[in-house]
Amino acid sequence: MQSTSRVRLSALACGVVLASTAAPAAYAGEVAPADRHTVQVVMVNFSDSALADAAKLESTLESAYYGKSGSLASYYNEITRGRTTFGPVGTDQVTGPLTLPVAASCDTGRIADETQKALAATGVAKDTYDHVSIVFPNEKAKCGFGGLGTVGGGKTWMPDEHFSIDALVHEFGHNLGYHHQMRLRCPDGDLGAGCKEDGNSHKSVMGGGGSAAGLTAAELIHNKWLTGGELTDVTKSGTYTLRPLNGEGTGVRALRIPLGGQDKIIVEMRAKAGSLDGALQGVHAYRVARGDYTRSALIDPSTGEAKAPDADALRAGTELTDTARKVTVKVVSSGKTQATVAVRLGSGAAAPGGPAPASAPAGPAAPDPAPVAATKPGRTAVPEAPAKAPESGVRPHVGDQRLAETGGDSSTMPLALGGAAALALGGAALFALRRRRP
Repeated sequence: MQSTSRVRLSALACGVVLASTAAPAAYAGEVAPADRHTVQVVMVNFSDSALADAAKLESTLESAYYGKSGSLASYYNEITRGRTTFGPVGTDQVTGPLTLPVAASCDTGRIADETQKALAATGVAKDTYDHVSIVFPNEKAKCGFGGLGTVGGGKTWMPDEHFSIDALVHEFGHNLGYHHQMRLRCPDGDLGAGCKEDGNSHKSVMGGGGSAAGLTAAELIHNKWLTGGELTDVTKSGTYTLRPLNGEGTGVRALRIPLGGQDKIIVEMRAKAGSLDGALQGVHAYRVARGDYTRSALIDPSTGEAKAPDADALRAGTELTDTARKVTVKVVSSGKTQATVAVRLGSGAAAPGGPAPASAPAGPAAPDPAPVAATKPGRTAVPEAPAKAPESGVRPHVGDQRLAETGGDSSTMPLALGGAAALALGGAALFALRRRRP
C-alpha cells in the first residue's frame, strides 16, 4: 500500500501496453472537428464502506465536472476554443451512489467492472458513454493516489478524500492520450548527449502545473487543437514571431523544427490568457522523440532549480544547439505579447552567434509522417501490442489498459473535496518515483 506522506505521480503498466513503435499522428493544417465527449460520473459505495455525505458530494461533483468555470468541461472548452467539450450522458449529471458487491480496496480493475455492471443494471449500457468516472470512499480503501486514469482509454478513478479539479483535469488528460510531461536538463542549451531527465515540466496540467496551466503546444498538436495557421513547420532558416499559445486573435502560436527523422523541437510562447497560464511567461521549447507528441519533454538549459514558474523560460539571447543535426534555435526577443525566434538549419546552425538569418514567412504546417487512423473525429487511435516487459519506472498491474496515477498528500499541500485547495503535483517526488523500481 502506498503511503500518502508524499505527493506522487507515477505510471502503471497493465497487461496490454500501448505500442511503442507507433507514433501518434501529427497534422498538416487540418483541425479536429467539434467533438463532444460523454461522461458517466458515478458515485459508488463498497459493501463495507460508504460515502459520508452523498448529497453534498453530488453537488460538488456536478460543479467540478460541468460547472461554467473551474470545471473539467470549462477547462477543455477553453483549451480547445470550443472544439472539444465534455458533457453528461443524460439529464442526470451524477449517478449513484451505487453499492458494489466488493469490500473496500484499491483493486481498480474489479471496481471498474462491478461499477459498469451496476450501471447496466440501472439501464446505462457501456456503449452510451465515452468515459466513466468512478468516485469512491477512501476511508477504508486507503488508496495512495489522488486520481487514476487509463492512458488513451475512458476510465478514471477518484478517491473522495483526495478529490480536486487539478487531479480531475489531469486524469482526463491521460484519457486523451497524454503521459506525464517531464523536464530535460540540457546545460547551456546543448541538445546533444548531455540532456538528462530531471523532474516534471510544470508547464502543463500533465507536468505538475495544475489546472491553472494549459496544455503545451506539443500536447495540442497531438489532438489537432492548433489550426494550420497557428502551427508553422520550419523548413528553412528564418526568423519567426510567436504570440501567446492560449491567447486570442490570429497568428503563429508554435513552431515545429526538424531534428532528423521524426524527432522535433516544438517552440511556444506562453502568457496569461483567460483563466490559463497566469504564472507562465516567455518562450519554452520541447523535445518530441520519434513523433510521439504525448511524451514531449521541456528543454531546460539552466543548471539550477527553477525559483519561479517561468524561471526556466528561454530569455532573449538564449540558444539551443544540436551540432550533430546542425540545428540552432535562438530567442531574439521575448515580451508580454509576442516573441521572436531565429532558427538556423543546415551548415549555418553550427555557428552560434553569427548573423541572424533572413526573415522567413510563417507558412502552413507540412505533413508529418506516421499517421494513424482516428477512432472518432478529433481522436487518435493508438494501436495495442502484445504484452511486453514494462518500461523503466513502470510496474505491471492487472487490467486491460495502461494506467497513470496522481498522488495526493495533505502534508505537502492540503487536499480538499470540491477544490477548496488544489492538489499539488510534486516534481521531485515524481522524478524519484519514476526512477524507483518496485
